[in-house]
Amino acid sequence: MQLGLSESARVTTAEEARFRIGYPNSRPRKSRIIALDSDSVAALKSLVDQASDGTHFLRYIEPMGATNSLKMLSVDAILEDIDGKRTNLVDEIADADVIVMVTSAGASAEAAEVIGNACFVRNKMTTGLVLNSAGVPSEQLKRTLTTMRPFAAMLVVSTGAEYVSEMLSALRV
Repeated sequence: MQLGLSESARVTTAEEARFRIGYPNSRPRKSRIIALDSDSVAALKSLVDQASDGTHFLRYIEPMGATNSLKMLSVDAILEDIDGKRTNLVDEIADADVIVMVTSAGASAEAAEVIGNACFVRNKMTTGLVLNSAGVPSEQLKRTLTTMRPFAAMLVVSTGAEYVSEMLSALRV
Protein backbone atom coordinates (compact mmCIF):
# COMPACT_ATOMS: atom_id res chain seq x y z
CA MET A 1 0.00 0.00 0.00
CA GLN A 2 1.26 3.44 -0.91
CA LEU A 3 1.32 5.94 1.94
CA GLY A 4 0.18 9.52 1.59
CA LEU A 5 -2.39 8.88 -1.12
CA SER A 6 -6.05 9.64 -0.66
CA GLU A 7 -8.47 6.72 -0.91
CA SER A 8 -9.58 7.92 -4.36
CA ALA A 9 -6.01 8.14 -5.61
CA ARG A 10 -5.08 4.78 -4.11
CA VAL A 11 -7.88 2.87 -5.86
CA THR A 12 -6.76 4.18 -9.24
CA THR A 13 -3.23 2.80 -8.96
CA ALA A 14 -2.03 -0.09 -11.12
CA GLU A 15 -1.79 -2.24 -7.99
CA GLU A 16 -5.51 -1.84 -7.31
CA ALA A 17 -6.52 -2.09 -10.99
CA ARG A 18 -5.98 -5.84 -10.92
CA PHE A 19 -9.12 -6.17 -8.76
CA ARG A 20 -11.41 -4.50 -11.30
CA ILE A 21 -13.80 -6.43 -13.49
CA GLY A 22 -12.74 -5.95 -17.10
CA TYR A 23 -16.11 -6.22 -18.83
CA PRO A 24 -19.41 -4.32 -18.66
CA ASN A 25 -22.39 -5.46 -16.63
CA SER A 26 -23.88 -8.26 -18.69
CA ARG A 27 -27.38 -7.83 -17.27
CA PRO A 28 -29.21 -4.66 -18.39
CA ARG A 29 -31.34 -2.86 -15.83
CA LYS A 30 -35.10 -3.20 -15.85
CA SER A 31 -36.57 0.15 -14.90
CA ARG A 32 -40.16 1.17 -14.29
CA ILE A 33 -40.85 4.89 -14.41
CA ILE A 34 -44.40 5.52 -13.21
CA ALA A 35 -46.12 8.88 -13.69
CA LEU A 36 -48.70 9.60 -11.00
CA ASP A 37 -50.44 12.56 -12.68
CA SER A 38 -50.97 14.16 -16.10
CA ASP A 39 -48.16 16.73 -15.77
CA SER A 40 -45.61 14.01 -15.04
CA VAL A 41 -46.92 11.94 -17.99
CA ALA A 42 -46.13 14.91 -20.26
CA ALA A 43 -42.64 15.24 -18.77
CA LEU A 44 -41.91 11.54 -19.30
CA LYS A 45 -43.14 11.36 -22.90
CA SER A 46 -40.20 13.47 -24.02
CA LEU A 47 -37.76 10.95 -22.49
CA VAL A 48 -39.01 7.74 -24.10
CA ASP A 49 -36.50 7.85 -26.97
CA GLN A 50 -33.54 8.36 -24.60
CA ALA A 51 -34.19 5.36 -22.36
CA SER A 52 -32.65 1.91 -22.53
CA ASP A 53 -34.54 -1.14 -23.80
CA GLY A 54 -35.34 -2.37 -20.28
CA THR A 55 -37.18 0.80 -19.31
CA HIS A 56 -40.98 0.96 -19.20
CA PHE A 57 -42.66 4.35 -18.94
CA LEU A 58 -46.04 3.88 -17.30
CA ARG A 59 -48.97 5.93 -16.07
CA TYR A 60 -50.85 5.11 -12.88
CA ILE A 61 -54.56 4.65 -13.68
CA GLU A 62 -56.29 3.36 -10.55
CA PRO A 63 -56.00 0.89 -7.67
CA MET A 64 -57.50 -2.57 -7.95
CA GLY A 65 -57.86 -5.64 -5.76
CA ALA A 66 -54.80 -7.84 -5.72
CA THR A 67 -54.59 -11.37 -7.01
CA ASN A 68 -53.32 -14.19 -4.82
CA SER A 69 -49.75 -13.19 -5.64
CA LEU A 70 -49.92 -10.33 -3.14
CA LYS A 71 -51.35 -11.74 0.08
CA MET A 72 -49.72 -9.32 2.52
CA LEU A 73 -51.49 -6.31 1.03
CA SER A 74 -54.80 -6.56 -0.73
CA VAL A 75 -54.04 -3.94 -3.35
CA ASP A 76 -52.63 -3.79 -6.84
CA ALA A 77 -53.01 -1.12 -9.52
CA ILE A 78 -53.77 -0.69 -13.17
CA LEU A 79 -50.99 0.98 -15.15
CA GLU A 80 -50.86 2.05 -18.77
CA ASP A 81 -47.82 2.28 -21.03
CA ILE A 82 -47.12 5.05 -23.55
CA ASP A 83 -48.99 3.15 -26.27
CA GLY A 84 -52.11 2.80 -24.11
CA LYS A 85 -51.68 -0.90 -23.29
CA ARG A 86 -52.87 -1.67 -19.77
CA THR A 87 -50.98 -3.86 -17.33
CA ASN A 88 -50.94 -4.34 -13.59
CA LEU A 89 -48.45 -3.03 -11.08
CA VAL A 90 -47.54 -6.39 -9.57
CA ASP A 91 -46.48 -7.82 -12.94
CA GLU A 92 -44.49 -4.70 -13.85
CA ILE A 93 -42.44 -4.58 -10.66
CA ALA A 94 -41.88 -8.35 -10.36
CA ASP A 95 -38.49 -8.30 -12.11
CA ALA A 96 -37.75 -4.56 -12.02
CA ASP A 97 -34.43 -3.28 -10.68
CA VAL A 98 -35.40 0.39 -10.49
CA ILE A 99 -38.81 1.87 -9.69
CA VAL A 100 -39.24 5.64 -9.96
CA MET A 101 -42.50 7.41 -9.14
CA VAL A 102 -42.86 10.83 -10.76
CA THR A 103 -45.47 13.38 -9.76
CA SER A 104 -45.90 17.14 -9.84
CA ALA A 105 -46.03 19.35 -6.77
CA GLY A 106 -49.58 19.97 -5.69
CA ALA A 107 -50.91 16.84 -7.37
CA SER A 108 -52.47 14.12 -5.29
CA ALA A 109 -49.82 11.47 -4.62
CA GLU A 110 -51.99 8.79 -3.02
CA ALA A 111 -50.89 6.42 -5.79
CA ALA A 112 -47.47 6.47 -4.12
CA GLU A 113 -48.93 4.48 -1.23
CA VAL A 114 -50.21 1.74 -3.53
CA ILE A 115 -46.95 1.54 -5.48
CA GLY A 116 -44.77 1.92 -2.39
CA ASN A 117 -46.54 -0.86 -0.50
CA ALA A 118 -46.43 -3.25 -3.46
CA CYS A 119 -42.70 -2.58 -3.81
CA PHE A 120 -42.08 -2.92 -0.07
CA VAL A 121 -43.47 -6.46 0.16
CA ARG A 122 -41.20 -7.44 -2.74
CA ASN A 123 -38.09 -5.74 -1.32
CA LYS A 124 -37.99 -3.25 -4.18
CA MET A 125 -36.60 0.18 -3.38
CA THR A 126 -38.41 3.15 -4.86
CA THR A 127 -37.37 6.64 -5.77
CA GLY A 128 -39.79 9.55 -5.77
CA LEU A 129 -39.31 12.51 -8.08
CA VAL A 130 -41.50 15.58 -7.51
CA LEU A 131 -41.65 18.12 -10.32
CA ASN A 132 -41.92 21.60 -8.81
CA SER A 133 -42.68 24.77 -10.73
CA ALA A 134 -42.31 28.36 -9.57
CA GLY A 135 -46.06 29.00 -9.35
CA VAL A 136 -46.81 26.16 -6.94
CA PRO A 137 -47.34 27.34 -3.34
CA SER A 138 -44.95 25.79 -0.83
CA GLU A 139 -47.89 24.26 1.11
CA GLN A 140 -48.87 22.23 -1.96
CA LEU A 141 -45.29 21.02 -2.43
CA LYS A 142 -45.14 20.12 1.26
CA ARG A 143 -48.40 18.14 1.01
CA THR A 144 -47.09 16.15 -1.96
CA LEU A 145 -43.76 15.45 -0.25
CA THR A 146 -45.48 14.41 2.99
CA THR A 147 -47.69 11.98 1.08
CA MET A 148 -44.76 10.43 -0.84
CA ARG A 149 -42.12 10.38 1.91
CA PRO A 150 -43.11 7.07 3.58
CA PHE A 151 -43.12 5.25 0.24
CA ALA A 152 -39.84 6.34 -1.37
CA ALA A 153 -36.36 5.42 -0.17
CA MET A 154 -35.07 8.50 -1.97
CA LEU A 155 -37.22 11.57 -2.59
CA VAL A 156 -36.02 14.35 -4.90
CA VAL A 157 -37.58 17.69 -5.80
CA SER A 158 -36.92 18.89 -9.34
CA THR A 159 -37.22 22.52 -10.34
CA GLY A 160 -36.85 21.96 -14.08
CA ALA A 161 -38.01 19.47 -16.69
CA GLU A 162 -34.42 18.81 -17.79
CA TYR A 163 -33.65 17.53 -14.30
CA VAL A 164 -35.89 14.51 -14.87
CA SER A 165 -33.63 13.33 -17.68
CA GLU A 166 -30.51 13.92 -15.56
CA MET A 167 -31.99 12.06 -12.59
CA LEU A 168 -32.93 9.05 -14.71
CA SER A 169 -29.47 9.07 -16.24
CA ALA A 170 -27.91 9.09 -12.76
CA LEU A 171 -30.04 6.07 -11.89
CA ARG A 172 -28.76 4.40 -15.11
CA VAL A 173 -32.26 4.15 -16.56
